[in-house]
Amino acid sequence: MNAYKKFGYYYDEVMSQLNYDLWVEFVEPYLKKDDSILDLACGTATFITMLKLKGYDVCGLDLSQTILEIASEKMKINHLDFPLYNMDMKDFKLNKKFDVITCFFDSINFLASLDDVKKMFNTVLNHLKPNGYFIFDIFSKELMTEYEHNQIKEDYITFKLDWQTKKASPTSLRHKIAIIEGDETFCESYYEYYYKISDLPLEHFKLIKISGDFNDDYQENDERILIVLQKL
Repeated sequence: MNAYKKFGYYYDEVMSQLNYDLWVEFVEPYLKKDDSILDLACGTATFITMLKLKGYDVCGLDLSQTILEIASEKMKINHLDFPLYNMDMKDFKLNKKFDVITCFFDSINFLASLDDVKKMFNTVLNHLKPNGYFIFDIFSKELMTEYEHNQIKEDYITFKLDWQTKKASPTSLRHKIAIIEGDETFCESYYEYYYKISDLPLEHFKLIKISGDFNDDYQENDERILIVLQKL
């Protein structure tokens, strides 16, 4: 299962180069003041913390308990309070329906099979209000090719990162992450799986928008595909 364990404690620092404003700007045209928003695979909740600070009603869900503990600490630092659920995004059950459900940072690509993707879409459908939006991203074939053999080495203040990505099969990537802190090293491995847009179970949704790398349209050389669906 792709649930961050020890890596969760280093997640925010490693991901600090991400421009979260891009995701907020992409979603906001589909939000109204009093909308309820559920973020799947919310990580340390940076994205929904930004939405909460803008006044939206948010909650997050993630498979990693470690990640959610960090998200809870982040809430306290920002003097915020919103629900966080330790659940699997493909078959969660909440006694609530939402105006908008989001799932970003290619989290759908962590699902190991198309059956899991279908389960997730069905679960999302069951938790959306009528005409509610499901907004998410997946990585493109271009990014899959780029990451067939990729390595990132970075020195941070208290640790070093060695992140290797290799093609594990024609449709999957294996990430091997090593954190070196003093004399100690720990490694964790994660897999991501490539899905075409045509693979996605869209029959109960209206396709509102497909964007490549936050542009107005999608080109084959774009790396990240962002999709907006509306429940029929």
